This record gives sequence, C-alpha cells and structure tokens, in this order.
Amino acid sequence: MGRGAKTAYTFVALGLFALALFTYVKDLPGKPNPVIEKQPEVAMSAAYAGDAIPQQEITSTVENGNIVISLPLVMDKKIVAFDYDAGTTIIPLLAYINTQGKLVTAIRLCEPCNSKTFRIEGNELACGNCETHWKLDNLEGLRGNCQQHAPDPIPSTVNGNKIYIDEQIVKNWKIRM
Repeated sequence: MGRGAKTAYTFVALGLFALALFTYVKDLPGKPNPVIEKQPEVAMSAAYAGDAIPQQEITSTVENGNIVISLPLVMDKKIVAFDYDAGTTIIPLLAYINTQGKLVTAIRLCEPCNSKTFRIEGNELACGNCETHWKLDNLEGLRGNCQQHAPDPIPSTVNGNKIYIDEQIVKNWKIRM
C-alpha cells in the first residue's frame, strides 16, 4: 500500500472517529434546555422537598397579542395549569419556577399518553398519567415511557407581576410526534 493510500485511510478513520465522538457528546445528559436557559430568573432558587405538589388551575387573559398570567400566583402555587383558546382548539399550558429560580412556561402535554396533568416531586416534574419523570431544571427525561416528550418549553417574559407569553408562538405550536 502506498503512502497516499495510508494517508487517505488515516483521514477517513479520523473523520469517522470525529463523527462518532460528536454523536456521543451531543446526546450526553445534563445539557441545559436552550429555551429554559434564556428564561428570566424570578427567584433566588426554589426547593420542592416533601410531598408531591399538584398543578393548580388558574385563568389567563390575552392582552395585546400576549397570554398573561400572574407571577405571584405561580410563585404561591408552585405549578400552575391554564388554557389558551386559539379559536379552533384549546392549548394547555403550564408554568413553574425551577430549582435555579428560572421561570418555566411550556405546553402542558405529554404527547404519547396525551396527559395534561403534571405535578412537582422534589426536583422532578411528573406526568399524572404515565408517571414519566423529567428534571425540573431542563426537562431532561429521567424515567418512564415518555422521556423524549416532556412538556415543550416556550419563551416568556416578565414585566412587574405579570408573565407574558407570545400568543403567536402558542398558536403556531405543533405536536412533535
């Protein structure tokens, strides 16, 4: 085998190794969720020890193209559930404060089992139907059948005591399965 062929094989082998390494590293657990990472910090931190905290139903309003809920209600109730009427469909939403003090707003749906009921258990979010658990901080799957289908985080902002979610983002949301 000539020197050129050895060099070519070496480059091919290095390329395959780099591809395998990239594939492995991109799927490592513990990475931040890009949407949650950009969310506003609204508390020093939150600790949810003890019993399960079920979602509490609240109402939202729509103001100037935004779905609006109360930040003090979210902080008081720990995890809230509310609906957005998109005209032809009702879109379920939830909000909570993660352990890092960041506001998390998401589509309230475990898509494979179609559950709209969740609760906080320690540092985990749990589905009320299939019992899948995700980390509160980044919605990374921990255990259960629906780990790849956590509630889908959506961006929100805070102004004063109100949380604002862009109505168009929610209207344009599509089921991921």
